Amino acid sequence: MGLQFQCPTCGLALLQHQASLGFYCANKHHFDKSEQGYWIFTKPQRQKPTGDSRQQLRAKRFLLESGIFAPLIVQMASMLSPKIADESCLLDYECADGFYLRSLASCLSSAANGVNVHYSGAADAENAIFAAAKAQTPGMLCLSTSKVLPFADNSIDVVTVIDKPLKGKECVRVLKPQGLMLLVMPGARHLWQLKEMIYTELEEKEPNINLPSELTLIEQQSSKFRLSVTGEQALILLEMAPFAWRVSDKTKQSIRSQQFDDLEIDFLLILAQK
Repeated sequence: MGLQFQCPTCGLALLQHQASLGFYCANKHHFDKSEQGYWIFTKPQRQKPTGDSRQQLRAKRFLLESGIFAPLIVQMASMLSPKIADESCLLDYECADGFYLRSLASCLSSAANGVNVHYSGAADAENAIFAAAKAQTPGMLCLSTSKVLPFADNSIDVVTVIDKPLKGKECVRVLKPQGLMLLVMPGARHLWQLKEMIYTELEEKEPNINLPSELTLIEQQSSKFRLSVTGEQALILLEMAPFAWRVSDKTKQSIRSQQFDDLEIDFLLILAQK
């Protein structure tokens, strides 16, 4: 295994039991592998989960796996494949149910000419990481808080942050010197036809690219295409957007009743180096 781990409780190096595959540190903190196949690096949630419900996860997975974002996946792989060395470690930060990790791994395996990559994904919602394991997402899947990742300093070659906000410095901490971070964020016209139904005064604003000071921008691309989707599918896409909380029940009902034959998808792909 090419990955290196550190205890999320005390920061010491983690060793792995050969029999159980669980991890432990010199301070006797233990982290076990679940029966479902993911590793548990955080305490079980004692309150009601705040992430997507099981039904929402299934709906998003069904829609995404229909191939609607295939152009985005291919473009991500084309940016990364020339720069990934053999035995590199790639972490998908807040990987949710692992859709992007599965898709990117599949695409890279075709484009990287036999280069071996050690994949990992981290998520803080147990139902999401459970779904990722059930879907046979490749690599090591970790139930972990986004604030304290179980990976050693300077141990990851590539970090992907896909349609999620970059929180804190953990991704930078685990990234190797000269390591790469690929950020995928909504562009100015992403889901534009839905935005027109939500905002009374709509302006086209370019997203604010606020990279951590340790990272240097090396490449920037746009991924733009159009979809034909039902109202139900449009609502699922809307749930993935950061402005979903603004949508009233009345507007949701209006969206649900329509067909969108020319829905704009607009992503910005930022490749940065530490």
